[in-house]
Amino acid sequence: RRMKFPAPPPPQAPQPAPRHLFRNSLPDGEGTSAIDVRENILRPTVDFQLTLPRGYQVSVTEDRSKALMDLLVDLCGRHHLNPSLHTLELLSPEGHSLGFKPNALLGSFNVACVLIKEKVVEEKVTRRPAPKVPEKTVRLMVNFHGSQKAVVRVNPLVPLQALIPAICDKCDFDPAHVLLLKDGISRHELPHDKSLTELGIKELYVHDQSLGKPLPQLTLIVMWRCVYYCSFSVKYQP
Repeated sequence: RRMKFPAPPPPQAPQPAPRHLFRNSLPDGEGTSAIDVRENILRPTVDFQLTLPRGYQVSVTEDRSKALMDLLVDLCGRHHLNPSLHTLELLSPEGHSLGFKPNALLGSFNVACVLIKEKVVEEKVTRRPAPKVPEKTVRLMVNFHGSQKAVVRVNPLVPLQALIPAICDKCDFDPAHVLLLKDGISRHELPHDKSLTELGIKELYVHDQSLGKPLPQLTLIVMWRCVYYCSFSVKYQP
């Protein structure tokens, strides 16, 4: 007679593999400890102290999965601030500033305090050149070669020495040989270190020394009268 043995018990259900928490920090944890990582994973929110630009502080609780860029927009909207004119600063419990990227998650940092600061806008100062003041000029009457005249527009406030090039260019004289005279009679030479305004004149006489000694204007008039008188006497002599 064959003996029957009892059937073996059914196999047990497979047990889930144990989960191990790594002791190193998260990628954006900025040196966060293993304990802080474990707390961040277990807690869905983050509590921190918010400091507004004027120093007012409030306690805030936020979702740990919120990006810091979105956090700035939300906080500014609640407190009537412009996000484009403000920025965030994260502080650790020890008071150290935490560097971050705008798309980093709030829960990846051990944040104790968040500051909203106004951005420092550097004003671009456009340096424009100073407006150029037009030079004051007057009409100067220049007498030369006895009876010839020319008009030169010059600055009345500069010394006569500075006017000689313009005068010589107008009269076709050599600046090295010219004399500036007050009139055609006295042959009084004008000082080159004085201006037209200081001398109180608007007319002068120019003589080229290479042509010889200037004759007084009165002498020239007398000579022309003598020539005219002599020619008239010869023509109408009986």
